[in-house]
Amino acid sequence: MLVQDRDLPKPAKSQIRELPTHRRITEPKNLDFTTWVSENLSRIVVISLSIITIAAFFFLYNATDTASLLCFQTQSTNSLQPLTRPQIKWNSIQVLPDKSSPYSTFVTEKWIVVSVTKYPTEELKGLVKIRGWQVLAVGNSVTPKDWSLKGSIFLSLDAQAELGYRVLDHLPYDSFVRKSVGYLFAIQHGAKKIYDADDRGEVIGGDLGKCFDVELVGEESKQEPVLQYSHEDPNRTVVNPYIHFGQRSVWPRGLPLENVGEINHEEFYTEVFGGKQFIQQGISNGLPDVDSVFYFTRKTTLEAFDIRFDEHAPKVALPQGVMVPVNSFNTLYHSSAFWGLMLPVSVSSMASDVLRGYWGQRLLWELGGYVAVYPPTAHRFDRIEAYPFAEEKDLHVNVGRLIKFLLVWRSEKHSLFEKILDLSFAMAEEGFWTEQDLKFTSAWLQDLITVGYQQPRLMSLELDRPRANIGHGDRKEFVPRKLPSVHLGVEETGT
Repeated sequence: MLVQDRDLPKPAKSQIRELPTHRRITEPKNLDFTTWVSENLSRIVVISLSIITIAAFFFLYNATDTASLLCFQTQSTNSLQPLTRPQIKWNSIQVLPDKSSPYSTFVTEKWIVVSVTKYPTEELKGLVKIRGWQVLAVGNSVTPKDWSLKGSIFLSLDAQAELGYRVLDHLPYDSFVRKSVGYLFAIQHGAKKIYDADDRGEVIGGDLGKCFDVELVGEESKQEPVLQYSHEDPNRTVVNPYIHFGQRSVWPRGLPLENVGEINHEEFYTEVFGGKQFIQQGISNGLPDVDSVFYFTRKTTLEAFDIRFDEHAPKVALPQGVMVPVNSFNTLYHSSAFWGLMLPVSVSSMASDVLRGYWGQRLLWELGGYVAVYPPTAHRFDRIEAYPFAEEKDLHVNVGRLIKFLLVWRSEKHSLFEKILDLSFAMAEEGFWTEQDLKFTSAWLQDLITVGYQQPRLMSLELDRPRANIGHGDRKEFVPRKLPSVHLGVEETGT
């Protein structure tokens, strides 16, 4: 049966009704990595910055290497503000006599300069008794206000301020580096020789003339040849002078720790003409100038050190290209090296004189001069006081690198003071000291001219020339004694 003209049934309203909005079905998202990163970029950036900040905090908090921090700070400072080399108009600096101090008319050639923080020691009272030498005691903020010692000149902080030196703007108040004021004062009052001393040391025999070469020219000078370390090994840049004087197991403060194990004596020496040993480093018996590593690793009891060196060993000079640690405890400076007395202010107190010594040695070669080390000239008593290792950390880390840097450093300047500025600028750039010492060097050099010092003339430098061969006739033999090393619990005797 056919059904015609029949309408198709209409769908019910319920079938065409739209689904509620919250149940609407959408197309699935593309979940690849790129889309995820783009949608969460802000969160990723915030989390990454937080991680970097926390990591940097823990690095700085846990860092114990002062040299690393110093390098980090130096690089940051340099990136923000590059160093500027001081430009000095030398001809505009006037020589000004001392008109303010009670000693304005006092003039003498031989000075002993010490830093004092306590009342006069018995050793310092002994220094005052050395004939022909004037003791100059330099105080700081720790020194007792009523400090006095008959026969000495005392420069308190107030007295120093009245001198008007430029360096006063850069010196800390509580440090022995204020001796720089004393050096300038001595030069202003006629100094030709300055003995850089410690108030804990007594001069053996009470006569500096028997310990050092006080006179380099004239009838009283000793012009005999001086034994010198060999320059045959081009890789040797520093020596331990204590070996030459009989103590192989002792090393001086400022010797790179990587060189401590070099204890063999010299195969042979050479000789150099006397008269140019402008810096003379003396050896100290009792407690020599050692670092905290030696002091704490070699002292097994509370018994004081009493180390003895060979008093009969000859003095020994350092050739160009070879260095030795120099301190501010027992060292004689001649006028040709007075510029080298500047004590850096931006480094620790235990590193200041060592850096000065290496800095000065390198510049001394520009004058044809050299450093010589002398047999025991003083005795320092071990007070069994704590040695601050924290004050030496930057020294141990940087001194080896400093020596290598100084050996390759060159300057094209035509005057000594300009070369000194060049080197101080380069050392600031390398992070051995900061811009503070660059400014201090500028002030120091200007003060030297103000107090009447005349800079020495330069001499031709032969570092870049091939070293002369050492012939058989040039070789000088000396076999050091092996003195008892009681601090090691062993006996080394014999020759």
